[in-house]
Amino acid sequence: MPKKAPARLTIREILTELVERTNSNMRRLRILEQKSEVATSRITTLEEALLEQTKQVKKMVEILEKAIIDESERIIKIEGTIKDIVDRLKKSVSMTKIKELETLLEIYSPLKSKFMIREEVERLLDERLKSYWSKKGVSE
Repeated sequence: MPKKAPARLTIREILTELVERTNSNMRRLRILEQKSEVATSRITTLEEALLEQTKQVKKMVEILEKAIIDESERIIKIEGTIKDIVDRLKKSVSMTKIKELETLLEIYSPLKSKFMIREEVERLLDERLKSYWSKKGVSE
């Protein structure tokens, strides 16, 4: 079969077709531009949110670092205080030493102890010796 000859289009038809294609392409281009603007807007919003969150994280890290430094200093002071207390306790007198001193004070206290003078001791010994020998039947 022989090929049909292409139909001849008039200039008006060609122009109409070109205008329709151009309009169609313009609509597609506007849609793409709108999508691009929406994507750009979303990206900008995300970037701003990311920057804000980054700032907040930095602030929190700074706060935590300061808190850690403060606690470290506090722990160092506490350790120093504990060391001082331990040193003082090592230097202080123990309870057994205090009890020993109390016992010695009680023994040597003139208010609680009864001391005798030499004459009293000699007289007491004489009396006892006399009573001992008298029981044995020996007289002086």
